[in-house]
This record gives sequence, C-alpha cells and structure tokens, in this order.
Amino acid sequence: MSDPFIPPTTKQPTDRPNSLSEKLLTEYDIWEFLKENPKESEVIEMLGAPDSVWVSDEQPYYVLYYFRPALQDYNSIEFNKKFRKVTGYEWDEQ
Repeated sequence: MSDPFIPPTTKQPTDRPNSLSEKLLTEYDIWEFLKENPKESEVIEMLGAPDSVWVSDEQPYYVLYYFRPALQDYNSIEFNKKFRKVTGYEWDEQ
C-alpha cells in the first residue's frame, strides 16, 4: 500500500514575502518557470504557498490555486501526485 498523499499547506498570515507577492516576477517569468515542469517545492519557494488546493482520490493529479487580485480570479498549477512536478498550468496575464 502506498503512502497517503499529503497536499501542501495553504497561505498563512505569517508567510514571508516571496517573488510573486513582492511583484518581482513578470507573467513571462512565471510561464518560463512553469513550462520547465518544476517540482512542487520549487514552485512554492518562488510563488509562495497557494491560496487553495484541490485533491481527488480518483485523479493522479492535484491543483494549486493562486488568487490574482488584479484579475479577481485564480490561476492554477496542476501537479502529478507521484512525482509532485508541474504537468500543466493556467496562468493569465494581469
């Protein structure tokens, strides 16, 4: 039997600033980073903890959601549960 999947934690009021929250990244920087299929830990290091996480026992992937105030919408990043690497994303421009 495999180990249970434990999703990453979501944003907390005590989170420290990151490249996304400090607006040090352009949308192009983010697209270039995500298209390299980075690991979950690398994404969280760069973008910070997600605002929410979607996980299903029936699916081989999970999704991190980042709220973008300028868009009043969420951008999403999909990860493979086994390897915890980016498999897809929807990151809209502001």
